[in-house]
Amino acid sequence: MTKFLLFFLLFSSSSFSQIQKIDVYFYDLNLDFDIEKKSIKGSNTIFFNVLERIDTLQLNLFPNFIIDSILFLDSKCDFKHINNNISIFLNDSLNMGNYDIEVFYKGKPQIAKNAPWDGGFVWEKDSFGNDWIGVACQGIGSSVWWPGHDVLYDEADSIRFSATVPENLKVVSNGDLLFSKDTIVNGFNKKLFVWKNSYPINNYNLSVNIADYKHFSDTLLGIDGVLNLDYYVLKENFDIAVKHFSQVKPMLHFFEKKFGPFPFYSDGYALVETPYLGMEHQTCIAYGNQFKKGYLGNFPSDIDFDFIIIHETAHEWWGNNISMGNISDMWIHEAFATYSEALYVEKTHSYDDMIVYLNYQKKRIKNQFPIKSDIFSSTDMYYKGSWILHTLRSSFRNDSVWDSVIKGLQFDFKHKIVNTNDIIQYIQSYFNYDLTAFFQQYLFEADLPIFEYFFSKKRNKYFLNFRWDAVPDFDMPILAKINDSGHDWLYPEGNWKKIEFNKSNISNFNIAENLFLLGIKKIK
Repeated sequence: MTKFLLFFLLFSSSSFSQIQKIDVYFYDLNLDFDIEKKSIKGSNTIFFNVLERIDTLQLNLFPNFIIDSILFLDSKCDFKHINNNISIFLNDSLNMGNYDIEVFYKGKPQIAKNAPWDGGFVWEKDSFGNDWIGVACQGIGSSVWWPGHDVLYDEADSIRFSATVPENLKVVSNGDLLFSKDTIVNGFNKKLFVWKNSYPINNYNLSVNIADYKHFSDTLLGIDGVLNLDYYVLKENFDIAVKHFSQVKPMLHFFEKKFGPFPFYSDGYALVETPYLGMEHQTCIAYGNQFKKGYLGNFPSDIDFDFIIIHETAHEWWGNNISMGNISDMWIHEAFATYSEALYVEKTHSYDDMIVYLNYQKKRIKNQFPIKSDIFSSTDMYYKGSWILHTLRSSFRNDSVWDSVIKGLQFDFKHKIVNTNDIIQYIQSYFNYDLTAFFQQYLFEADLPIFEYFFSKKRNKYFLNFRWDAVPDFDMPILAKINDSGHDWLYPEGNWKKIEFNKSNISNFNIAENLFLLGIKKIK
């Protein structure tokens, strides 16, 4: 094991280094929305398994909320609510086993400054003056609006979410709508909606969407049977949405063929129009691209699919089916979802168009920070991540094997939490040469590997001299035009190597930059 492999093994496994004392398996969240006051009130019952004897239970909720009381075993508990942490003092130590606890709370949730990136609630109006509300909290955490064990490595097996809202509005959330009914809350006529998802889910993926929605539906005959498709849009956008969302079914067919069955068949697939750009809320995808092509109308060449539909749906596989356990592993979600866009272009257009699209992504790569990072430091986890995967595909030299890697990840880690090392070791199992230095360079370093070269002459013979300026042991092979017949493989290493070169081909020498993410430097 090289020192670099040891480094990223230790770094990657840090996401699971915390001692996990509880494992939440079910949340039962019940909320009443006072839209006029932009406030919520209710409770969350947390069902959990104790993994190690505890006498204090640690949960999370933002400090702008008031906790009225906490009930455990039919008795009120003492607690401290400081910053985002709730310390609940139990009367007796809890042995390993299953328990539940209910937290009653109220308050005004944080308003998002720039959802979905700067998270919280978004309170808007539709064109008819009706309330239109959504929430996005991937970066900030679910405790921005509900109490729970707000850590990425602890996903509930399922969640039930009940919400009461003014009677003229609808609530859309994750999974299936169990029922809705008229009710009275504090003397006001309201409507209760009860939703339940049936699969493991990231806390930040629990969503609430409130509006005077108009609903339409369809079905997809997919790999695992009939998949229900549901769409919730503002009434003024109904006609355009019916036409615009026609791209969903062919997209889902392609993703199922490429990645395997849609991961959440029982819950179905839904797109919900939101007052912010988008988010991959599991089976309840937030859609806010204004029914435009590309990214709010921007796209390369004639590659004009709706970016939000394609990218956020890809997250159903990359992020929701396979999920990170620590924020430092977010590149796994975003690199594969962004790369999925390129694969979609290859399917719907051509391989050459995929290269056009990838080069469109490449223009956005910054190379300022490593993409394996404890903080969201740049967008390189998206675009650079996509190019890392494209580079790996080129290095595989076998698309059928590469397809097996992509699909195999989905099958072998289905509904599981992964870290960087899991992904690296899985890809390595298919590769015929050591990828240690490759991942060290591309994930843990900000800089690209630099292919350095120069031409020399000795005794009337010409030579191409070349090497990598990269981390030690970096030895990625690349394709280069070294003769008239096309591109051939070169095998640079850290030390200088040379091959005899025909003088007439020097002016035509080039590296296949459309296939590899690298820098190139002619040093003489």
